[in-house]
Amino acid sequence: MILNPEKALIGALMTNPQAIKDCGPLQPEMFMDGLLGRIYLQYLRAYDFGYPANLVTLAENMPDVPRSQLLDCLKECSDSTVVSTAAGQYAAAIVGAYKAREAAQLINAVNFQPVDVERQIGQLVNGLDALRDGGRSSVRNLAQIVDDVSPGYFMDDERPRLYTGFPRLDDCLGGLEGGDVIVIGARPAVGKSALVTQILMSMGAAGKRVLLYNLEMREAQVYERMLSRQSGIKLNRIRRGKSFLNDERERFDYANVKLKKLDIWISSGAKSVSEMRSECRNMGADCIIIDYLQLVRSDRRYTNRVSEVGDISKSIKALAMEIGCPIIVLSQLNRVSELRETKEPTMSELRESGDIEQDASVIILLWNLDDGNQAKKGLKVAKNRQGEQCKMQLEFDGDSMSFREQESAEEPEGVFVPGKQRNTPFGKWEG
Repeated sequence: MILNPEKALIGALMTNPQAIKDCGPLQPEMFMDGLLGRIYLQYLRAYDFGYPANLVTLAENMPDVPRSQLLDCLKECSDSTVVSTAAGQYAAAIVGAYKAREAAQLINAVNFQPVDVERQIGQLVNGLDALRDGGRSSVRNLAQIVDDVSPGYFMDDERPRLYTGFPRLDDCLGGLEGGDVIVIGARPAVGKSALVTQILMSMGAAGKRVLLYNLEMREAQVYERMLSRQSGIKLNRIRRGKSFLNDERERFDYANVKLKKLDIWISSGAKSVSEMRSECRNMGADCIIIDYLQLVRSDRRYTNRVSEVGDISKSIKALAMEIGCPIIVLSQLNRVSELRETKEPTMSELRESGDIEQDASVIILLWNLDDGNQAKKGLKVAKNRQGEQCKMQLEFDGDSMSFREQESAEEPEGVFVPGKQRNTPFGKWEG
């Protein structure tokens, strides 16, 4: 019987899941058998997040695969393994086979022409060099990009995007896409953490997997905010209540059941971007949220804080591009806006680095419209690389830590309203 290294590797991992450490650069997309690649991905995720990888967890995380098909596949894998300690050898064989297939495809795709042979040879060599180093060439012909991407436009089926749960904001942004870095900036205590908690719960309710890097609060504090929003029980009651009143018990229990169903992961404590990359590279997150930028640890030492924050900002952008999902980053603002009568901030007030302003795909700024009324918040999209800017008013309920877009006809001049044309500080806007 000819050994199938893909099946043999999965069989080895079934015997010893910790052997995933010996698999080196092997990635799920390198498998010829798509189902085996997906099973391998589940072992990677189980190892990264510290939960057991077995038939139960595999079935739960691959609900679209019939149980009988999964069982038959795993039985074949178990029968194909020679020794479980050879996982590294099986992985190396899979990587070698993948590189052989990709190299053949690169060579066969080139139709050499005398008038263009130098350029064609250069492209082929670049592609083979990238493959030798463990990846694919990042340089692609525009014709290839057109063929891959253009079929997804002007169709009834909407292209996959993430939404914040705020209709007007989503209308302005057009949704969030992989590779985007969305910066939400505000002064302390304005409500940026509450805003992003509401966004992540909206994404979770839509069935999305969201990872929150909570660098500022304890896990219990994040839970309290989510519980207050889900249950409608005031945050102060949750934190200080000694016993349930009226229907609070039912609301408390119901909210906890709902929260448990959300595919939200929380990582607390100071971390560097490289540590975040190690945790989330195989997670399959739809969105990552970092609260907040100035608390992220640097991987290197710098003589000044501006250079350090700039390097962190660029590392976050690189991470978003690498894993192909949007990253929402909260950031502090400096005090300059507090000197203005309107208190309205600008992008230049992002604390400690102009690199944040350059690296972000979207910058959203939040501020108090009225010092005497903390419920009225201004929100503006000050930068939107793929769309328009806008401004709107939010109402904030501090008891439930929740926001809602203001729907009153008395919205102040300069607020973006879809479907209407207004004169704003940004010029004329038409929704």
